[in-house]
Amino acid sequence: MLSKLWALDAMRRRSVVKSAFSPSVFGPASREALVMPADAAIGGHGQHRVTAADIDLLDEQTRLYGKLDSQHGGGKFRSVFASMMDTHATPMLNGSFSARTGRRLYGSVVDAVLAMASMAYDDQLPGLAQRYDLQAMRLAQAIGDRARITRVHIHQARLAATQGGQADVLAHARSAVLAAEGAPPLVRAYACVTEARAWALNGQPDQVVAAVKRAREFFARAQSSTGPAWLEWFDFRELEGQTAWAFAVAGLAEQGAQALKEASVLSSDRTRDTVELLITEAELARLRGDSAEHAAVAKRASQASQHLMSRRLSERLDRLKAGEPLRGF
Repeated sequence: MLSKLWALDAMRRRSVVKSAFSPSVFGPASREALVMPADAAIGGHGQHRVTAADIDLLDEQTRLYGKLDSQHGGGKFRSVFASMMDTHATPMLNGSFSARTGRRLYGSVVDAVLAMASMAYDDQLPGLAQRYDLQAMRLAQAIGDRARITRVHIHQARLAATQGGQADVLAHARSAVLAAEGAPPLVRAYACVTEARAWALNGQPDQVVAAVKRAREFFARAQSSTGPAWLEWFDFRELEGQTAWAFAVAGLAEQGAQALKEASVLSSDRTRDTVELLITEAELARLRGDSAEHAAVAKRASQASQHLMSRRLSERLDRLKAGEPLRGF
């Protein structure tokens, strides 16, 4: 299935991959991932012998395209990444490898597939993103990787938000929290701040405050431990940026402004994140009734996004300019 998805995505024909999102499709996969043990047999018996160098190359490509995605948006390089994955990763998945190598290979493919799901989400292709997520969930469940299962649930919460399913957003966010039990503290912090965002969309400010408190506590514990490589971008500024968004949507302007101060400095290669923070800042100005500040920050956000290819951000900026409340997850 992954090979077919990659081949279709590499064609660069939006009409081919623009398929409908279905909330009901993900439920069975989610339940299975949360309750079923890992697969007993992971090894492969194909012709191509998979080596550590093969997996290293895959990891390096995922990091590269993830960085490009942060700089330029998900609409620009996804098809190139898909072509590379079809050429390089398909023979690996069908190749020969031990159970130990297989666990590392599956984890590496999960990271790549979720990066592509994020790009599809950014390009407003929720159906394609969901199909990538389903494949990532199955691979993560096969190797019993609760941290990566958590990550897929977080992805599904974001996708559900694009469809307006507030209850589904909260269900996926709570599933992420459940999956993260026993995972490294940094993963648990990521799950809890996602839960805070989901509570905000559901109009529950008290629950937002409680979830943010848990997220910050887990993040503080993570300072003395290591998290998974795929979550190395989730630093204190990212945590507080997502927290500011949750407070803004929940109507907690003062708490949101304080969190935004902590997240106000981002590295120059995180262009999209900078735009996201500006959108949150503009929403906080709207909550305070400061129309001049709202207009000024909205203009800065629009200018900062000029070189991004992100249909999702473009839509959010249009809503921002119209003075509509912040909703995009």
